[in-house]
Amino acid sequence: PFGSPHLLPYSFVEVCEGNPTRRQDPRAPATMSGIHAGVQKKIKELNPKALFVPCANHSLNLCGVHSFGKNPVCVTFFGTVERLYCFFALSTHRWEVLKENMDLTVKKLSQTRWSAHHDAVKPLKKQFGKLIAALETLTDHRENVDTRGSAECLLKAVCDFSFLGFLSFWCDILEEVNLTQKYLQTEGISLEKCNVMINGLKLFLTDQRNEIVEKAIVYASQQCEEMGISMEKRGRIKRKKRMPGELAKDAGLTVEEEMRRSMLECIDQFSQELNARSEAMNNVLSTFTVIQPHNLLSANEQQLQESISSMTKIFDEISEDEVKVEIVRLRRHLKAAKLTTEEVYTWTVLQFLKFIVKWDFGESLPNLSLCLRLFLTICVSVASCERSFSKLKLIKNYLRSTMSQARLNSLAIISIENERAKNVNFDDVIDKFADAKARRMSIKLTPKLFVTLLPGSSVSFLIASHLLLLSFSLE
Repeated sequence: PFGSPHLLPYSFVEVCEGNPTRRQDPRAPATMSGIHAGVQKKIKELNPKALFVPCANHSLNLCGVHSFGKNPVCVTFFGTVERLYCFFALSTHRWEVLKENMDLTVKKLSQTRWSAHHDAVKPLKKQFGKLIAALETLTDHRENVDTRGSAECLLKAVCDFSFLGFLSFWCDILEEVNLTQKYLQTEGISLEKCNVMINGLKLFLTDQRNEIVEKAIVYASQQCEEMGISMEKRGRIKRKKRMPGELAKDAGLTVEEEMRRSMLECIDQFSQELNARSEAMNNVLSTFTVIQPHNLLSANEQQLQESISSMTKIFDEISEDEVKVEIVRLRRHLKAAKLTTEEVYTWTVLQFLKFIVKWDFGESLPNLSLCLRLFLTICVSVASCERSFSKLKLIKNYLRSTMSQARLNSLAIISIENERAKNVNFDDVIDKFADAKARRMSIKLTPKLFVTLLPGSSVSFLIASHLLLLSFSLE
């Protein structure tokens, strides 16, 4: 169905109809990113210059979802976290007991925003003892049967060596993921900065791989010793099935060894997903290698030729020879402006373009400035644009189901622009609204009008006198 351009979304049709400066920025499902039958393939058939750049935030979110979704222990852990929120949020009495015992409250998980997992896990680790006290309070005989039964089940699930270990494990990882996702939502962020932050997260997962696991096991062991929690396995012992005649027996793993294996599996899966989903971003960066600071300042002729060729394969309207000459010309301009090499090496692509605009070098560097603008207009993330959907869900609840479209639009704008709405002076707004909707009119009776009304009958005289009194009262 995507073979016809009339069935494609409007923004995609614009990309395909010959404007090389526009790029698609879809999310990462297979229907969009598929290189054989996805929308990416259909668009590139219409316009080979279109570049595929997946949303960095959505890709990072999918990395987290897939890394723990394949591990049964992690699924059980996050299921217990979600049950804690549902248990306390179901009753105002339970929520009051939680607030009496904890300074922080439990949070709800979100499948579309992976950073919400960090907000849910952090208070549990920070105030785990107070959480246990709140659950024990709700197991009192004065509570109803449903509350006591649910609280006892949650106590057994929470007071577990595996739960405590993954609590520390995911708290450390999700903190880094949360900081990365917030940085990727920065206004005006470029692709090069996004790539640096994601590479930093990759280094954290590889360099701190063993330290995170050992720290989580030590934390779980200390908590179990302090609170008297058993570290033995619960439930039925699973044994490996042996073939007829096989004499070897399954030695099995201890609780710590099994937890270490599960944690290492999660980290390796997260790293693998992150490498696979950042491949498209790396391909775009390799296309624009020529405009990176180290190439603009210190690359030799052979290196420039290789990097320029990778870009002109896609954008054939750009001349290789002219770009090479303009790079040398840019180096002379930087030297003439008395800028040190150490200072310029710290510049980003945006700062190079600002330098060209500031000194009006656009005419002498037309192809180079075009390459810089092409790179800077690549969209990194669409998460900030989709916040309006989350706001809409909060605004239009079941109590406002009959709201008109005009009022819904107004409330949505106020909610999205809440920072500006907080600074609005309501007295001025009310005064302007009252002036615009006032029905009373100020009528001023001039002497000329009064004289024209007098030469008539007594009715005219009465009308004139009433108008005169009315004008005095209004003034």
